[in-house]
Amino acid sequence: MKYHLLLLALGIGSLVFGAFAADPNRTPTSRAEQLFARATADDFLGDAACADCHPDKSTAFPSSLHAAPMKNSKLPLNQQGCEGCHGAGGIHQSEDNPDVVAFKKWNAKDSSAACLRCHDATLSDAHWKQSGHAKAGLSCVSCHQIHPDSSPTPEKGDVRTSAASNPADVTKIATKSSHGLLKASEAKLCGQCHAPQLAQFRLTSHHPVPEGQMLCSSCHDAHPSKTMKGRVETDKSACVTCHREQAGPFVFEHDPVSMGTGDGCGECHRPHGSNNPNLLSSFSRGMCAQCHTEKLAAHYPGRTCWTAGCHVAPHGSQTDDKFLQP
Repeated sequence: MKYHLLLLALGIGSLVFGAFAADPNRTPTSRAEQLFARATADDFLGDAACADCHPDKSTAFPSSLHAAPMKNSKLPLNQQGCEGCHGAGGIHQSEDNPDVVAFKKWNAKDSSAACLRCHDATLSDAHWKQSGHAKAGLSCVSCHQIHPDSSPTPEKGDVRTSAASNPADVTKIATKSSHGLLKASEAKLCGQCHAPQLAQFRLTSHHPVPEGQMLCSSCHDAHPSKTMKGRVETDKSACVTCHREQAGPFVFEHDPVSMGTGDGCGECHRPHGSNNPNLLSSFSRGMCAQCHTEKLAAHYPGRTCWTAGCHVAPHGSQTDDKFLQP
C-alpha cells in the first residue's frame, strides 16, 4: 500500500511540474486562473496564515498526496501549499473584493477548471468536458478529495455514508485498494449514481467486485485522458484483458463475439451480474435462439447448445465452422 501511495504521489508531482512549464503569459480563462492572475507576491501569506482559521485542514494536509509536490520552496508562490490550490490568502482576506477557490461551492465547471490548472498534463479541459461525468454536472470533487479530512456532503455526485450494520451492503467487503484521493471505495462512490449496476453485483453470477478482486476502474475509465486520445476500446477488447483465452484470433469466428454482427461479449453476457451461470443474459437454448431462430422448434429441443457436448466452442473455433470442436 505504501508503495502504491508513493507512486501516486510521484505521479501527482509530475503532473504539477508539467503544469508549471505552461506559458505564463497565456490569457487566464477560468475563474481560478483569473483569481491567481490578480494576486501579487504580497498577497501570498503562507500556510501558517491559513492554519489560524483552518487548523483541522492544516493539520491533515501534510498526509495528503497533494502535499509532497507542493512543498518545493523553489516553485512560484502560486504553486505552493494551501494557496497553490485555493488562491492567495491576501485576496481571501481582502475587504474590497475577497475571493478564494472554493471547490465545493463553485459550480462544476469552475471547480474542475481549478483542478486542471495542475492536472491538465494528463486530462485536458476538452477531454474532461466530453466525459459523461462532466455532462452530468459533476466536478472533480464529486469523487475526489483534496486533503484526507475532506467531509463528504450529500450533494449531487458526492458519496453518502451507508449503514455499516447492513450485511447486504456490497460496498463494505471490497478490499482492493482504490485511488488514494477518492472519497470512498470505488463501489460505493460509483454506486451513488449507478445504483442498478451496483445491485447486479448481488446476483448469483457477478464479477468479483464485492470480493475485492476487481474495482469499477478495472473495466471503466472514469474520465478520458490524453493518452486515450484517438483510442476507443471495444467491448471485446476490454473483456479479453482478463479473458485472454477468448481473445482469438480464430479461424472460424462467431460473428457476435468478433463484433461482426453483434455487441461482442455483451451480446450474450451481462457485465455486472446475472442470475444465470457465467454472467449470461439468458440460459439454455434461449440464449442461442435469440439469433438462431430457425433452430428453435426442431433442432434438438430441450438441450443446451454448448453444455450438451455439441457447440463446445461458442466464442470461436480453429477447426470447425459449426463450433463443434475448439
